[in-house]
Amino acid sequence: MASREEAGVSGCDLVVAVAGQPNVGKSTLFNVLTGERVRVSNWSGTTVEKKVGTREIRGRKVCFVDLPGIYGLSALTLDEKIARRYLLSGNADAVLVLIDSTAPERTIYLAIQVLELTPKVVIALTKSDLAHSQGIHIHVDKLEAKLGVPVVSVSAIKGSGLRELVDALIDVAEGRRVRRDVIRIKYDGIESYINELESDIAACKGLSSYPKRWLALRLLEGDEDVGKLVRAAGAEHIANKAMKYREEIKRIFSKLPEEIIASSRYEYTDSLLKDVVVRVHVTAGISYLDKLFQIPIIGPVASAIIIFLVFIIAFIINLGFPLNVIADLAGASHIAEAIETYSLSGLLTALFDYVAELVRNALTPVSELFASLIADGVVGGVGAVLSFFPLIFTISAIMAVIEDSGLGPRIALALHNFFSKFGLSGKAAYPMFISMGCNVPGVMGSRVAVDEAERLQMVLSLPYILCQARLIVLLFAVSAFFTSPLQQAGAVVLTYVVSIVVFLLSSLALRYVIFKIREPPELLIEIPPLHKPNIRVVWWLAWDSAKHFLKKAGIIIFALSVITWLLLSYGPNGPAANPSESYAAIAGATLAPALSLLYGLDHDTSWRIGFALINGFIAKEGLISAIAVMQGVSEEAVFSTLNLTPVQGIAILLFLMLYVPCLATVAVIYQETKSLKWTVFSIIYMVAVATVVSVAAYVVGGLLA
Repeated sequence: MASREEAGVSGCDLVVAVAGQPNVGKSTLFNVLTGERVRVSNWSGTTVEKKVGTREIRGRKVCFVDLPGIYGLSALTLDEKIARRYLLSGNADAVLVLIDSTAPERTIYLAIQVLELTPKVVIALTKSDLAHSQGIHIHVDKLEAKLGVPVVSVSAIKGSGLRELVDALIDVAEGRRVRRDVIRIKYDGIESYINELESDIAACKGLSSYPKRWLALRLLEGDEDVGKLVRAAGAEHIANKAMKYREEIKRIFSKLPEEIIASSRYEYTDSLLKDVVVRVHVTAGISYLDKLFQIPIIGPVASAIIIFLVFIIAFIINLGFPLNVIADLAGASHIAEAIETYSLSGLLTALFDYVAELVRNALTPVSELFASLIADGVVGGVGAVLSFFPLIFTISAIMAVIEDSGLGPRIALALHNFFSKFGLSGKAAYPMFISMGCNVPGVMGSRVAVDEAERLQMVLSLPYILCQARLIVLLFAVSAFFTSPLQQAGAVVLTYVVSIVVFLLSSLALRYVIFKIREPPELLIEIPPLHKPNIRVVWWLAWDSAKHFLKKAGIIIFALSVITWLLLSYGPNGPAANPSESYAAIAGATLAPALSLLYGLDHDTSWRIGFALINGFIAKEGLISAIAVMQGVSEEAVFSTLNLTPVQGIAILLFLMLYVPCLATVAVIYQETKSLKWTVFSIIYMVAVATVVSVAAYVVGGLLA
């Protein structure tokens, strides 16, 4: 086997071989992954061009070796021999195999052959944008589960999926996401011959570094190069036995072994893709809707209204929002309560409250503290995670309908001019409107971003958009600070405007200052024909998104919920009989000097607000109840009993609206960035911006007063 020096990849921390059939987009993807850092030479002993590109990833030098475009590994051509020889050399830490999303049945054959040779594979589904415009949908998660290796949908031209692809390559190269073994296809009728040869190869020391089943298959297929390799290793008896088996198989089945093997592979790929690929009929042509979206003012307004309405429907179903708020403002509090109670979230909350109470009653005789841990910490943590599930699923389904129908690209295009002024693309409209109901699915919606910088801009800035939980706090506050209904409505509208402006300006500042990019994202988008969404595809996308939330963010939310219980239930003297004796209250008290300095609060008020801020970080709904408990008053009277001046009240309110929304949002930020650094930065960034805006309001308000 050739060394890394001989293979031209010396000095590389990790080596990735890039394989694919001709015309699958391999050259484009290779160029995007490596940029300009490419060395061109010839493969040893040939005139075939060899390209090796490098890229710095997570502090490692990763070399990408562009293998010749081939249809298989049968070594019938010089290109196939070069590619196969390199894969057998063991120089590659991972193999990136490309499948054309517009022709998966034809181009997956090479991937299957590579997976029979090595388990260190990542699959890239190229031309994903073009596939969508042709009505072709591939269930990525299901294909990944069937193959047992990472599968990533990418568009090299638009840059989508590249971050996920690079992450997957690093994980496979470093052994974190690798199959245990190669794929083992069942070759009907000849399995006994394969197994016999495999056993013989396993007993031969000279062949120990080669994949045994693959060698057995190639010997049965009559591969002369493999036959020479086996003989050179001192195993001529194995090569002779294979020749004997070839004749026997031909006599019994009236077919050559290679015909049986190829036929079985094609049957395997057919069964593999049967419930993974869906095609829907699309008809090209310009409709009246296309013309509507192209009108300068009407197009953007219509787009914003469509997004707003469909997501309002999702929040009404799941949270009862904003019908509960409207009913409450109209004086029909009993109707508002009924809407909240019988929403999906309300029913789930009631269910977990009931389970928690059953657990508490059952365990209290054993230990009151243990009962509280299980009821409030464990059951409460599971409830906190699952209460988000219906909302995540519903919003994901709606987004899937919008995208699959072809409406999504038209909306993004119509809104692009406005959002581009703030360093965003038109696609930012989706997560922005989602965040008005809940920041958790809003941050998850950042996946629609055009480039990685825009995605991080959205992840770090979307939490400034007021969610329905903060609206509850806002309504309590304005009712305490203002007596006129007109002033109250004005304050609510103004606060929303401030939150949206902060979101937009934050995105622009991050792009200019942090990422040092002066141009907005370039929206290269395929406009597919409008068509009826496919129910199966909508289900795939919605379920996969909700499932990922449960598996990743859900674990973090649950862990933080238990930690929160510990902070609220324990203090320096052990179990806290009163919240004021807990570690959470002590943490809140440490904020008191800063609050007193910034907003002119007395110590008694500032430490209570500090305690409320700790609770508000966990969940904004807990902020009101925390102050109510500390003050010994009803939730409606919370802000009235803090003795704040109107200027102090507005400043504190702005801080409450703009600082970290809740721990669930923080968990999703970590899920989306996969970086503790960016997660910590997001917390510091949100608190800093909230402080600047609220202090500015306090100073300006003081001057005007």
